[in-house]
Amino acid sequence: MILKSSKDRAKAAEDGARHQHDADGHGNAAGGMRFPTREDLAGMRRQWRADGAIDPERLSLRLARYARDQEQEREPVATAANPLVRLGGRFAERTSTDFKVETRGLRARLTAHDWLDVLIQSLRRTRLDHRDLGASGRKQFNDALKAAYARGDYQWLAAWHEDMSHRMHTMAHAGPAGTQRFLPWHRIYVFGLEEFLRTTHPNLRVPYWDFANDHSRPDWVWQPPDVERHAPGEEGGSLPDQATIDTILLKSTYTDFTTSLEFDAHNGVHNWCNGTISDLALAAKDPIFWLLHANVDRIWDTWQLTHAGKPNVSGVDAYLDPTIYSTEDVNDISHLGYSY
Repeated sequence: MILKSSKDRAKAAEDGARHQHDADGHGNAAGGMRFPTREDLAGMRRQWRADGAIDPERLSLRLARYARDQEQEREPVATAANPLVRLGGRFAERTSTDFKVETRGLRARLTAHDWLDVLIQSLRRTRLDHRDLGASGRKQFNDALKAAYARGDYQWLAAWHEDMSHRMHTMAHAGPAGTQRFLPWHRIYVFGLEEFLRTTHPNLRVPYWDFANDHSRPDWVWQPPDVERHAPGEEGGSLPDQATIDTILLKSTYTDFTTSLEFDAHNGVHNWCNGTISDLALAAKDPIFWLLHANVDRIWDTWQLTHAGKPNVSGVDAYLDPTIYSTEDVNDISHLGYSY
């Protein structure tokens, strides 16, 4: 519409201000608009992410990371023993004996044009802070969990975490590989649950629990009948503060970073939650597990935007059993089709 007079422009400005006032809620006692606070800014940014708006700074960081990775990347090699698949297909078809992935061709290096398209799509598919879901978003998430549980998919996936032969934590029997595999193994694990839940709600994303700034256990998440939740903190453990997370993000090498994230944040949160989620083998039975690990994944992704370090594994250690994905396959969440 073209405004033909100063009167038209003044009315449009007044209407725009009224709309902004209604949308942002920055009213004061006199009926005008107050200047927004830092808290208001945080709320606006969360809403922008919920609306699919793209943060240009994060886009710039991911473009820089792509350029850096292109310089370092080697062509993938596929063999009968080590099949490589393009990420983004259905995660799993559950069977009683094995794990199958819908193969959509060998993983290939994306052209810059293709990668940019993948990146933009992933930036529009944002995993949100659980506090921003609202009542309908929480109900949708819980409904999808209950549906997966009714099918048996949830129990099947949760049982993976009972098998410590997957070496997905720093443990004596896992050797140094356990430390290196901790983050990529849990990244594909959370992605797997998300794929199952999306059979109920195709646009659903696993939310994250920002435990450094939200010191309440998200008990709104559905509690299966075989899951216990006791009073948080009564049996030890602790929640990190943001200063702790900021210190972790300053680690210069991948090994130092993942070790610090696992021991200075993740482990203490599990123990603080005090219940089934505090049992190393049974933790994934409690759906809060996935919100906790989505946040761990978010912190890793934040570190990755400004650091080039990767898991230092090779051969069989690089494959994230029982999946056929490798640490390299899941190194960039853009290829998995989501962002934070």
